Amino acid sequence: MNYAVTAVIVTYNTPASRLDAALSALLSQCAVVVVDNSTQAITATKIRGACERHGVDCLSLGGNFGIAHAQNRGIEHALARGAADILLMDDDSVSPPDLVQGLLSARVGSPVQPLVVSARIVNELGRDMSNCRGLSENGLTHCSELTSSGTLVPASVFRHVGLFDETLFIDCVDFEWGWRALKNGIPLMLSDDVSIRHRLGEGERMGLKIPSPIRHYYQYRNVMRMIFRSAAPLRWRVQQSVKLPVKLMLIALLADRRYLRLRYAAWGLCDALLGRSGQFNH
Repeated sequence: MNYAVTAVIVTYNTPASRLDAALSALLSQCAVVVVDNSTQAITATKIRGACERHGVDCLSLGGNFGIAHAQNRGIEHALARGAADILLMDDDSVSPPDLVQGLLSARVGSPVQPLVVSARIVNELGRDMSNCRGLSENGLTHCSELTSSGTLVPASVFRHVGLFDETLFIDCVDFEWGWRALKNGIPLMLSDDVSIRHRLGEGERMGLKIPSPIRHYYQYRNVMRMIFRSAAPLRWRVQQSVKLPVKLMLIALLADRRYLRLRYAAWGLCDALLGRSGQFNH
């Protein structure tokens, strides 16, 4: 198999049918490595079976070690096999048939090399959920934050910037890495012509994205950590300082299981102040 461009897909109790669709969409474009964080033995077995049917490498971790750890194992696996570029993909992102070629072509338009280039994120309703809105003359928009799914990263950039911060476990993992890349002089670009469809959160109520309750723990802990101890831009720090209390009010007013969600958020805030990291362990 040619590993020149290798997609790293992280799965977590992912239905085999969804993984089948993701693999079918990508295997005509590049090599694929699946890293499985599943906690359900039956699901993990089905994921291994799907990988065997498609002839792709599967790294079963035997439990949930977080998105950063899983991505790092996949990246290391791909780099050891000679990958020149790593395409990061979530298990619930739907790849168009020209994703890889589109991203490779898009980055040629940048006068600065190397760079990180990402597809725009479109939700199931077709709405652009990307962090950067503007258009540029060469089809690339400069960004200060990129979502990892649909992002093409040259191997040389990982060697220069390093891998993802595993102590974050999940949430802010891609943002933190992107800020490190910018600090090291690596541009983050969003392609104006390439997009992928992505399912975000468990649902939405009155415009509020509703994740699983435990995600509030990681969101509040890691955002607080990024505000005080990261290379985050001042603009982002100020925005999040306003958003955090507003989100608490919206959770209390609109979300289901609100007391559980607020409890997780409170744990996250406390652990951020205490400097705790890694997996939730209360």
